[in-house]
Amino acid sequence: MVIEINALDTLFFRDGKPFTMGAETWADGIFPPSPSVIYGALRSVYFAEHMEEFQKLKEEKNLDSEMDPTTKLKIKGIFLRINDDNYFPLPLNCVKEKNGSEDNCFALHPEPKNGFRSNYPDSLKGILTYSINDRTNKIENIPDAIFSQLDFKEYLDCSSEDFHYLKQNKYVLSEPKIGIARSLNTHTTEEGRLYRVDMRRLANEENEKVSIVVNFENLEIPDSGFLKLGGEGKAGEYKRIDKEINIEPPKLKEDEGQFKVVLTTPAIFENGWIPGWIDKETLTGEYKNKADSSKRADVVEVKLLAGAIGKPTPIGGFDMKAKKPKPMYNAVPAGSVYYFELRNGAMEEVKELFHQTAISDVYSEQGFGICYVGKVEEHK
Repeated sequence: MVIEINALDTLFFRDGKPFTMGAETWADGIFPPSPSVIYGALRSVYFAEHMEEFQKLKEEKNLDSEMDPTTKLKIKGIFLRINDDNYFPLPLNCVKEKNGSEDNCFALHPEPKNGFRSNYPDSLKGILTYSINDRTNKIENIPDAIFSQLDFKEYLDCSSEDFHYLKQNKYVLSEPKIGIARSLNTHTTEEGRLYRVDMRRLANEENEKVSIVVNFENLEIPDSGFLKLGGEGKAGEYKRIDKEINIEPPKLKEDEGQFKVVLTTPAIFENGWIPGWIDKETLTGEYKNKADSSKRADVVEVKLLAGAIGKPTPIGGFDMKAKKPKPMYNAVPAGSVYYFELRNGAMEEVKELFHQTAISDVYSEQGFGICYVGKVEEHK
């Protein structure tokens, strides 16, 4: 099922850093929200339609157990939609010239790190670089950038050298809100409890609205309705979209033996930025089918060659059942790119296992670590 979520007011999605009124005055916000926020909102929509079932599960202490039907929910994709077009986070190997166009970028390509010294692991063989022909020597990353589904497809296919991108903050506007805590007993304001939160409005000054599109399975909810999103439980409305969002993988040649994997949602890996199924010393490992019957392939062996990895994204949350904070994780941010060499298996198996699947070691069913397979950029 695919739904489109539209905000009815400003929204606030807090990052994973702790915030205590009185100790801190500024609560940082993020956008897009963590996949766990969407996951929780969908489960709440289901239970809003099945309150008797919810009460029974709660009384029998079976929430989040196998008896809870919402635990079967699996998020397959999260996208942004602007003007009826789907948008993806710009891969982190895409950069712009410092004095170049404000809306054009190009992709770096992997090269052997001959004579190159860094804190890279010795077993990591490649670095990302570019040809200075037709380029300046000064390049920079593009924070909070997105590009269209068409550009994303061309990026995966390596069918274009340059891409058009949008800055997210031109469409998602910041509207900070100032508040002050009140006493639970007297309902009067408390001294030293002033705070400020980073609310976001999902529309720009021209009223071009941004919506969140979610592709999920194993949960039946009405075709349209309302839900609560983020801090303060602000309202949103959703409606079902009949058209499935599907991006065909590129044609990978067996003799090339290399491919890249692009994260479109944050991923939580057991080895920090290195997936848990990759040995930290040799950077080789086997990726296995996570009991997904729709995937025909079972396992492939790969070696990590290079990567474009962003700063860690703190992922936390609050466990409503246990009434305590969830464990804090440092997630690899959306847009990160991994380059692999196929050691054992076929490229068709690579596409079966990695394309449009979640490879996060933790919370993969919530939509963490959704990725797509692409060709490796050629040096020109």
